Amino acid sequence: MKRLKSLWREFRQFIARGNVVDLAVAVIIGAAFNAIVTSLTNNILKPLINWAVGGSDGAGLVTMLKTVYTEDAAGNMIVDMTNSIYIDWGTFIMKIIDFIMIALVLFIIIKVYSGFKNAANKRIKQTEKLIGKFRKDGMSEQEAKKKAEEQIAAEQSALQEQAEPHKPTTEELLAEIRDILKKNDGDKS
Repeated sequence: MKRLKSLWREFRQFIARGNVVDLAVAVIIGAAFNAIVTSLTNNILKPLINWAVGGSDGAGLVTMLKTVYTEDAAGNMIVDMTNSIYIDWGTFIMKIIDFIMIALVLFIIIKVYSGFKNAANKRIKQTEKLIGKFRKDGMSEQEAKKKAEEQIAAEQSALQEQAEPHKPTTEELLAEIRDILKKNDGDKS
């Protein structure tokens, strides 16, 4: 009984961790995205490729190994695709496209996630370093934490201002237009 309680406690801790929830969300989103990609390739790309290379009979990209013919209601002989043996190159190509698209989206998601995670880790390390510095100067834990956050916010604000291009004011734009007009009038004389 004791072993069972221990296993139950470990299981609850395992489920309570954020990684399990993140994994569940990733699986659900991945399945939904897979459905979108499969629909795109099967319902849009594959018919276009088959139409482009398959000609008017609609057979598409297939290599017939054994062709079985049946008679339709009008007495015409048609290929019975369900009983014929063939290689469906179109489906194979679509599966490759599925894989590449899913891998590309996952790569982008992981890159963005890693970028956010690295930025957060960098900020945490920077904050901890500043807190340690301020604590050495004799500040309390709360004061050091507050001052570190303020300093980091100020640094980020300064970096953001440097990154944004200068937006001219209305007066600056009007002065520039005036100068251009004066220059054009001077060139005409």
